[in-house]
Amino acid sequence: MRLRRVILLLGLLAAPAAVAPWFTSLHWTVDLLACFPVQAGAWCLGCAVLALLCGGRLSFLLLAGFGLAAAAAVVPDWLQPPPAGPTAAPTVRVLALNLLRGNEAASAAALATIAANDPDVLFCSEVTPEWAAQLAAALDQLPHRRVHADPGYFGVALYSRWPLADDAVLPLPFHWTPAVRATVSTPHGPLGVLGVHPPRPGSRDQCLARDEGLAAFAQAIAPLPPHRVVLGDHNATPWNRGFRAMLAATGLRQATTGRWQPTWPSELPWGLRIPIDHVLVSDTLGVADCTVGASFGSDHLPIAATLRWLAE
Repeated sequence: MRLRRVILLLGLLAAPAAVAPWFTSLHWTVDLLACFPVQAGAWCLGCAVLALLCGGRLSFLLLAGFGLAAAAAVVPDWLQPPPAGPTAAPTVRVLALNLLRGNEAASAAALATIAANDPDVLFCSEVTPEWAAQLAAALDQLPHRRVHADPGYFGVALYSRWPLADDAVLPLPFHWTPAVRATVSTPHGPLGVLGVHPPRPGSRDQCLARDEGLAAFAQAIAPLPPHRVVLGDHNATPWNRGFRAMLAATGLRQATTGRWQPTWPSELPWGLRIPIDHVLVSDTLGVADCTVGASFGSDHLPIAATLRWLAE
């Protein structure tokens, strides 16, 4: 009986995070908890199995219910990956890196990651002047670029194999968290790109600022051509209220191909990370693959996607 009670109490510790994705509008703290339904759901289900093995049927039912609530919030997206598109369709390779301010000594590892992915379009966030100088000297294969370096955490840079048109650095919506927008003149036609790094959540005001940044995506991509991609460190998981509202407003979808692909923090084991770095695409783009790479010294893992050109 004591063991069953201990297991029940341990399982209930994760219950708020397990159901949080369903109640994000209640309070900003609930929205923060909604970042962890995968971990919370797995914990609840594990405790449910232990409770059943100890003869605690009611505890099993209660904890399994919380675990299933978390699964219901997460699994449907994994079961509906974006269309891959015909294999003969032209492709564009994109890569997003949060370089990490203060991680400039790891430039060799970052450049090796870029070389291994061989992107046609690269977006980097937390680009300090030192990072910008090191990248400028090494990315000959990506000669077209728009760089806004900053000594803080919100420098951004876009690099492309092909020419950029209408490239601009714009507030999103705060001047200290700019995004970079451009139309890439690919051999297949124009590709609209928005590289983003909205504010990180934390306090009530920080969560509000993050959501305002996400809400600004719709207006920011409005001038772009129909083939569009938004990539970068969104500081939001797919279960946060602001992220879901942004997807609804923009008509974009995640490029993840039906797998759990957490990116932050890189120093934690795979199962304890959360997915806050994203590649989002319009319905005119198929997704051949989307992968999270190995650590290069940043607290974020790189995310790359091969996109297929579909008819408008």
